[in-house]
Amino acid sequence: MMCSIADNNYTSELLNDTENVLANSMIINSSPSIYFPLTENDRKSFKNLKTGRIITEFQFKVYDLCSQIPEGYVSTYKSLATALSSSPRAVGNALRVNPFAPSPIPCHRVIASNFFIGGFDGEWFGRDKKGKVCDQDDNKNKNEKINSKLERLAKEGVFFDNEGWLIESQRSSHIFNNFSQN
Repeated sequence: MMCSIADNNYTSELLNDTENVLANSMIINSSPSIYFPLTENDRKSFKNLKTGRIITEFQFKVYDLCSQIPEGYVSTYKSLATALSSSPRAVGNALRVNPFAPSPIPCHRVIASNFFIGGFDGEWFGRDKKGKVCDQDDNKNKNEKINSKLERLAKEGVFFDNEGWLIESQRSSHIFNNFSQN
């Protein structure tokens, strides 16, 4: 199975929620900026533009931990789950609807604990639930999403083989698991 890295011009929508006060937020110095509420009060009513629902306290905890993964490193769904006393699936579900990607919440830096690329934006790379390689040509949108994750990680110096596995030489040096909870 071959996986090419597509040229994807990823742009994030600027969140224009007038109810949110910028003084109590973090504005990322990138274009366009993404509003990320920091105070408990701002977070209580903050709506996810992807889902139209209020972001839960647990989702914010996942996003806060994910924001700690430095460029050039990856962590795992399991590591985040362990830090939160939760499950990898719950972490994945929170990241699937991450409205703050790629910055300030770099969910593309989270992979499966077996060093498999995992998913991105609700799509899982090239394998079905039983671990068999899927035909990526069947779903162009899926290809674009996963290629976007692979491209972002490659720009940060993190590389995967053609079947979606973190290259072996990076498995000990590029894994970040030192999370702090505020």
